[in-house]
Amino acid sequence: MRSSVVFVLCLLLPSLPLRAQEASLPPDSSPASPDSVLSLEAAVARAQAQSPGAASARLSFRAEEARVRATQAAFLPSLAVTGSAPGLERSITDVVQDDGSIRYVEQSRTFSRANLSVAQVLPWTGTEINVQSGLSRIDQFGDRADVQQWQTAPVSIGLEQPLFQYNNDRWARRLAPMRYDVARKSLDEGLADVAVTAVDRYFSVYIAQINARIAEFNVAVNDTIYTLSRGRYEIGRIAENELLQTELALLNARTARQEARIELEEARQALRRTLGTEGRTPLTARPPTTLPPIRWEPEQAVEQARARHPDFAALKRRMTQARSEVAAAKGQTGFSATLVARYGLNQSAPTLNNAYRNPLDQQQFGISFRMPLYRWGEGSEQVDAAEAERERTRVEVQQERRALEDEVYFQVLRVQQLRQQVKTAETADEVARRRFEVARNRYTVGKISITDLFNAQREKDQAQRAYARTLRNFWVEYYTLRQLTLTDL
Repeated sequence: MRSSVVFVLCLLLPSLPLRAQEASLPPDSSPASPDSVLSLEAAVARAQAQSPGAASARLSFRAEEARVRATQAAFLPSLAVTGSAPGLERSITDVVQDDGSIRYVEQSRTFSRANLSVAQVLPWTGTEINVQSGLSRIDQFGDRADVQQWQTAPVSIGLEQPLFQYNNDRWARRLAPMRYDVARKSLDEGLADVAVTAVDRYFSVYIAQINARIAEFNVAVNDTIYTLSRGRYEIGRIAENELLQTELALLNARTARQEARIELEEARQALRRTLGTEGRTPLTARPPTTLPPIRWEPEQAVEQARARHPDFAALKRRMTQARSEVAAAKGQTGFSATLVARYGLNQSAPTLNNAYRNPLDQQQFGISFRMPLYRWGEGSEQVDAAEAERERTRVEVQQERRALEDEVYFQVLRVQQLRQQVKTAETADEVARRRFEVARNRYTVGKISITDLFNAQREKDQAQRAYARTLRNFWVEYYTLRQLTLTDL
């Protein structure tokens, strides 16, 4: 009987380490063709270059950039042609006669008008300066002789100056660069957000690879253990319960292997979508073997975020917008006036040539004003509401700024802590591997129970998965910190 046991062990001992060695590959050394291996940096670069998320961020910036350019274009001179041609009027009108009586006469007339103008608004004062040139013609038909009349205004210069009013152009000119600054920084943030998503999907593939390798390794180990247990059972060294336990472990390992293969392919497909890659191109994740240093202290990272992150720029724009609304409310409550002045030349004549000869002066000056006498408190209440809204905005902006600063501050600490946790998890993974090897060898020679072996195997798997998850957390949080500061660390 003893010779039989020795013979079985001699046959199984060489096969156990060999089969386990074939399945026990390091986490980053799975066999793959060079074309299928994808580094973390390459995945991030590809996602930022061709992913749908990156395209959406660029298109959003392009749309906002066009809106800002449209706003800024309003500050430039405008050239316009206005007119009506032809126009027709036919009616019975009352005509005063020489003796003072009134006679009703049926009249018909056609008219055409055209006006060319160049206008420029000065945003600092809201002054509109325009230069115009106009031409009109009237043809009148009635019971008397037909009349044709031309009127020309070769050139006229006009000025319109609001007084004590809200200057929308000045505030728009101040807000436009802020809008562009927010849009530009939002593009950088959008691309950084794409990088975070790509890193997360990349490590989903990496963890799925780890799970698949663990599953393959466990099938090989449990198959060898089951073969060994069956030999021991046949010679009466173990009970049937232990044999059934090893068989059940083998069946569960095979099921886990099938699930791990499907999860790996799902993770790869999610990464392909993130990268904007078509088809079923094989992808093997192989993350960096070294961790980047964290050169910045939390205060330095906060300073970078203040200068680069779009949320800080948006908060500044919100405060400016709130002040603009207060100015608008004040401009609508008190005395306001508009000064209008124009000087030019004009003439009229039956023929077009004569209408341009010896033009006469054309002058216009006037001030229109509006002074509310009593509005039952409507104006003051509107100003109070705008000022209260400005104060509320100031409080909210201050709180949001502090929250953003705290987020960046603690993100640095979180990344520094995860960097240490990666080293600890890597050491724990190595210890769990060595412990399993010892337990497997001790079980082979009958020194420990199958339960102890399975416990060591489970702890090995947990340590390996914990290391992969910790590595994933570090890189995701690291790229999140880069998103908050919008710069390389």
